[in-house]
Amino acid sequence: MTYWALAYWFRQLSSDIWLSTLRVLRKPLILIVFFLGIARLLQEIEPESIDVWVQKLCTAAAVIIATYTVGQLFKQVIIYYLKIYAEKSEARWDDVFIPIVETLAPILIWVIGGSIFFQTLGFNVAGLWVAIGGASFILGFAFKDVLANFLSGLVLLVDTPFQFGDVVSLPPKGDRAIIRKIGLRVTHLYVISEHSDMYLPNAVFEKQPIVNLTRPTPHYYDSLKILTPAAADPAKVMQVLENVVLAHPDTMGPIERKLEVLERYYGFSSPGIRQEEKRKTGLQRLSAEKEVNYKLQEIERAFDDLSEKIDEFEDAGLDETEIKIIRSDFIDICQIIGLVAKSEKKGFRGKKWVLEEADPTQFGGDHLIGKVRAWYGYWLKDPDLLREDQVILPDEWEQKINVLKIKCNKLLGRFTSISADETRLDDDLQASILWLHDSFKRSQTEWQYPKIWVDEIKIMGGPLLDPSKSFIIRFFVDDMKLEHCERGNRVKDELYREIMWHLRKSYLSQ
Repeated sequence: MTYWALAYWFRQLSSDIWLSTLRVLRKPLILIVFFLGIARLLQEIEPESIDVWVQKLCTAAAVIIATYTVGQLFKQVIIYYLKIYAEKSEARWDDVFIPIVETLAPILIWVIGGSIFFQTLGFNVAGLWVAIGGASFILGFAFKDVLANFLSGLVLLVDTPFQFGDVVSLPPKGDRAIIRKIGLRVTHLYVISEHSDMYLPNAVFEKQPIVNLTRPTPHYYDSLKILTPAAADPAKVMQVLENVVLAHPDTMGPIERKLEVLERYYGFSSPGIRQEEKRKTGLQRLSAEKEVNYKLQEIERAFDDLSEKIDEFEDAGLDETEIKIIRSDFIDICQIIGLVAKSEKKGFRGKKWVLEEADPTQFGGDHLIGKVRAWYGYWLKDPDLLREDQVILPDEWEQKINVLKIKCNKLLGRFTSISADETRLDDDLQASILWLHDSFKRSQTEWQYPKIWVDEIKIMGGPLLDPSKSFIIRFFVDDMKLEHCERGNRVKDELYREIMWHLRKSYLSQ
């Protein structure tokens, strides 16, 4: 009856963690109580009439069952929910630390449980621990390379320069690989160019200079070299090059200009149904991204205004009216983001204010979260995306949205417990603004706009031959992890063919 009553009560809670715990404990607790009850009963009988070993065996059985139960609790409850937390968190350490804990903790649990088991049976485990310590010292010398890899793996986990799924460049040839897993001894990578797995000992991997291509942003950076006759007008050539690069839906650039030139400069080198579909979805995606950027700019301005207001209020000390103004302004910003403040019961201490995602139709759907989902929804219609991208892209942006909600709730917690002598509230707000710029999405990325340089190269053969002009184009592609990390190569090839087509049409190419 107790189990069913607790199960009914736990089902009413928002999280199923307590219900999962109850399911794991149900049968083992019955067995533990049974064996401990027998041991207790035998202990109360006259010592001469009992078998002491039966009592010890019952207690030892309870210890083994308890050890097994702790291991299952750790695996099915603690690790399970830690993985869910890691998926929602922006931190890097949990993605790599949790697999190590998942491997080592069960071993530690069984070592401790086994030690108690033998002690319960009357064995002296002190000598066993001394023997194990001596053997460990000898094995340390025998397996020093293994230990070096293990310690290097721990260093990589503690001071990790990447997350699982990041794309790195491996020396000496610069081969690109995806980080799959950091194990206790080796790091598992997937080499894109060879379509094969690579396992590097952690000690070797730690010593290599690793370039993380997906940090600080996952945008792919590359360049093209275009040759034109010396007589070609550099200004006209550069204009054609800029228009073609900006017209490609998958390159970075000012969205207004991209929308302006997309239909006039994209998809002419290889026309067809696919290019028409790409052009259509590109226009939809860019228009949706434009709306996202406008909403981000509105939020940034509101955050800046609130930061200035807080800074002004803090100079003279905060009174109750100013605290209410700050809290009200922040809730207004949260509504622009797509979050609404609701109260929920918090134990016996009354109610607590939390921010929850607004209904899709609330505020007319005119909020950041709704616009971000509409944007990546159009992105998913890109005909060049692979099936795996249909999972990668939503996961990436839903994780960012979850982290945004967590950060807003933390700020709300600060704003609901403001004291009159508060002096660091604007610092917390500025940290959130910085995260919005660096880790969520920038409303403007001028440094990622296409850059074009011109140079003259003398052709070998003597002074009678005219020099040709060489134009260097540097550009960014929106996300290098898409299309099995081949998106950048495809865009580069398409840009070259499109540029040559337009230059020939304009009589600016050889």
